[in-house]
Amino acid sequence: MRVFLPLFAATFTLLIHPCECMEIIGGREAKPHSRPYMALITKSDVCGGTLIDWSWVLTAAHCKIDNSTRIKLGLHSLSREDQYVQNFTVLKWLKYPYYDQETLDNDLQLVKLSGKAKCTKAVQPLKLPTIFCDVKPKTLCEAAGWGKTNNKDIHGSDKLMEVILPAISRRKCAAMLYPDGYVITKNMMCTLDPTGGKDTCNGDSGGPLICKKKYRGIISFGPLKCGDPQRPAVYTFLTKDHVYWIKKVIKKETE
Repeated sequence: MRVFLPLFAATFTLLIHPCECMEIIGGREAKPHSRPYMALITKSDVCGGTLIDWSWVLTAAHCKIDNSTRIKLGLHSLSREDQYVQNFTVLKWLKYPYYDQETLDNDLQLVKLSGKAKCTKAVQPLKLPTIFCDVKPKTLCEAAGWGKTNNKDIHGSDKLMEVILPAISRRKCAAMLYPDGYVITKNMMCTLDPTGGKDTCNGDSGGPLICKKKYRGIISFGPLKCGDPQRPAVYTFLTKDHVYWIKKVIKKETE
């Protein structure tokens, strides 16, 4: 199983030939600060996350969080931080109570920041979903992160990358991943570029999947090789139960 995670925090800066194009497996560099909800989560590994409240980030449950974890908001380039970057440590982290670490079902967790984020053009929360019907096949969805841009890379991207991916049905996803022993549940959704040229990859875990301008999923896992046209990428599908739990936790922690 390829979980979109294991990139070491010590390898942020990429040494790339100046004419070489960096892509999140077929994507492109995001316009700086065009995704103000993006969070970079670093420990020994790298994950993405989504600012959903001024003090809370939502990410994947398989991302390792502890008191030594650092979170950056308003970031675009890892090697050239600007005045918009806000740095935080972690006060608390809570995995979804029905998270299954074997199948990665319900792969989400909440992370409480050490302080309240300041509203700027580069830092703004993303609204949680209010509709919970399945994303229709062929719907174009957007993903972003600082993960690997090539299967041969050992480093992640220096800059935030983005990619557009078509959704596929849960049934088709399950059939394609069944030979590898994957289980696709009702709490998951999938994307697949049929040409194999576009995908999320290691280090993108926890980042958001946005479909029709709505936050619908969290980057979770996929097959060993990124961009395989026969193997979809899998996301935690944000359900009504997930959102209820998220809002309940945040309300309790702020009372």
